[in-house]
Amino acid sequence: MVAKANNPMAKTKTLALLLFFFFKSISADEDDCTPASCSPAGPQVRFPFRLRGRQPARCGFPGFDLTCNKRNQTLLKLPSSRSFIVKNISYASQVITVDPDFCSPDGVAEIKLTGTPFDFSIVESYTFYNCSSQISGFTFQTLPMLPFPCLGSLNHSVFAVRTVWIPFADIPASCDEMATISVPTRRFVDIRDELTLMWFTPFCRSCEADGRTCGLKSAGGDTVCFGSSRGIPRSAKYGLSIGIGVPALVCIIGLVCYAFGKARNYNHGQRQNIDLFSIAITPQPPSTTGLDVPTIESYPKTILGESCRLPKDDDGTCPICLSDYEPKEVVRTIPECKHYFHADCIDEWLKLNATCPVCRKSPESSSLVTPCSSMSSNSSDTPTE
Repeated sequence: MVAKANNPMAKTKTLALLLFFFFKSISADEDDCTPASCSPAGPQVRFPFRLRGRQPARCGFPGFDLTCNKRNQTLLKLPSSRSFIVKNISYASQVITVDPDFCSPDGVAEIKLTGTPFDFSIVESYTFYNCSSQISGFTFQTLPMLPFPCLGSLNHSVFAVRTVWIPFADIPASCDEMATISVPTRRFVDIRDELTLMWFTPFCRSCEADGRTCGLKSAGGDTVCFGSSRGIPRSAKYGLSIGIGVPALVCIIGLVCYAFGKARNYNHGQRQNIDLFSIAITPQPPSTTGLDVPTIESYPKTILGESCRLPKDDDGTCPICLSDYEPKEVVRTIPECKHYFHADCIDEWLKLNATCPVCRKSPESSSLVTPCSSMSSNSSDTPTE
């Protein structure tokens, strides 16, 4: 027994076993919520998202699970829709961009966000047409239609046109209407390339602006910023804004003047075409699900002073347009949750949505400011220091 205990081979095995359990215990204690991705070229996945099967559930927020397919592409599965390939995730803007994939076997299908934490950025309605003959193109007067070659064949073509343009378009008689769908997109972005979804909860823009990461504070669902701020000081930001903004403003003014000068040389026929086009692209009427103008105007407004100081230190940026507040700007606050916004930004938002864009609480459920108190607040809009 003594000879066996003194065997060098036995000692080596015992030491290796001890080292194995030591390193295993260390790795178990390490933070396994580090960013991940399905491929080197794929989007980085971190809070509030998580890769199912690669990151624990505590690394993400409920409803933000992503997966990888056999081609190492990142997928977002919506409960009431099919899976979409994720092209990009902007954590600072809280926007996720997905591939619409109209060429999939499901074809033309509307995206439904019921039961998801996502919201539409801008909703556009498109009508799809099946044309019995190949159509090479359209003139300016008939308005352009988006071709979808993958949905057509040698004997027919498939096109899509914005629904608001249809009354002004000359749709060929050989085209039959297939379907009308609403899709989330950004202005001037081709719906064949990408669709955009936004989220407001959890709200991590302040963490991203400071160069820190956002995560769960506890099992209760509260979020907190982790790490030290790596951003540049606010004074340096103002200096850069002035140094870059003034020359840029001069260039923009010059370009606008040049454009107006060129516009004066257009003939009357061209002006009529432009007028027709401007009427055709008139945006859809706003939704009636928002608040009425008197209710919105009853919310307090404040004119910022030179310091742009607000009650909370982290309220220096408008959550809607992501621009820092400037002196003399007018901000409006929602009485129930005390969140501040540019007055123009929150007015347009509340006309379409009856909830706060930050906490999603409904202002209608709060005790609204009376007309008298609103008049007093607005009449005392002195600059706040």
